[in-house]
Amino acid sequence: MSATRRGVLAAGLALPAVARAQTAWPDRPIRLVIPFGAGGPTDVVGRLIADPVAAALGQPVVIENRAGAGGNIGSRDVARAAPDGNTLVLNAASPLVINQWLYRDMGYDPLTAFAPISMLITGPLLVIANPRAPFSTMGELVAEARRRPGAINVANAGIGTVPHLAAELFMRAAGVQMTPVTYRITPQATQSVLTGETHLFFDSPASITHVQSGAVKALAVTTPRRFAPFPNIPTVAESGGPEIAVEAWYGLLAPAGTPPDRVARLHAAFSAAVRRPEVQSRLAAIGYEGVGNTPEEFGRAIAAEAARWGEVIRAAGVRME
Repeated sequence: MSATRRGVLAAGLALPAVARAQTAWPDRPIRLVIPFGAGGPTDVVGRLIADPVAAALGQPVVIENRAGAGGNIGSRDVARAAPDGNTLVLNAASPLVINQWLYRDMGYDPLTAFAPISMLITGPLLVIANPRAPFSTMGELVAEARRRPGAINVANAGIGTVPHLAAELFMRAAGVQMTPVTYRITPQATQSVLTGETHLFFDSPASITHVQSGAVKALAVTTPRRFAPFPNIPTVAESGGPEIAVEAWYGLLAPAGTPPDRVARLHAAFSAAVRRPEVQSRLAAIGYEGVGNTPEEFGRAIAAEAARWGEVIRAAGVRME
């Protein structure tokens, strides 16, 4: 065989490998948008799983906090991004299933603008109170709120957030009135309970660290059954309050139209990350459990949650200022 023929044959055999290299994905860092401020539960979870996901995908995961408008700003940014799998949003429930009932124009339709990838984690809300608050159980809280309507201040991390609506749901179920105090981000609302500026907060389970340090007292978890990582903390009903069920969940989405093969690869990488034993252990320490369900399951959950919270918002008459 001549040198020329050998060279042509070698070039031909190399073409498939070159083509594969050219189409390999991801070929640049993954941008993971957190539509809330740094230090909140969504941010904590994103940073916890970023490294194992980066190892699985072979590209860095760059976290970008874009807070504002109840999570709408960062979510809208991703909804309008190129559907190539390189820009993702790690979202809480509010921008996906709640804000559509509160905002006249969010700039995107949460039920059509995204390709669901996976609900990554879930956990209860943890009802915390300042140690000097005149109640230590949900039953005592109800009694105090009935004795002094409006005198108890309950923090929230924004109108229409899950903690805000959980407090509204509780007040309606218990037949009491408390005064909502709105903060911009979760850490500010938590801090308000620590300092005594507010009496209580339906907080993310990450506030268990403040319970363990004695900085706040835990009244209840908002799940129907006790939460395994906090076996000694009663449910709202066990603590003397009404039956309510609220969970905090966080999920991963890409812009609608992202190729299914890329959605599948992202699902594999992120769901495997939340199932790693060391990640599960760290999630449990801050009150969460890894889920990692399928894109189809997550899509159905979003639709069901949207319908549920729409009913709560209409019943409570919640409106944006």
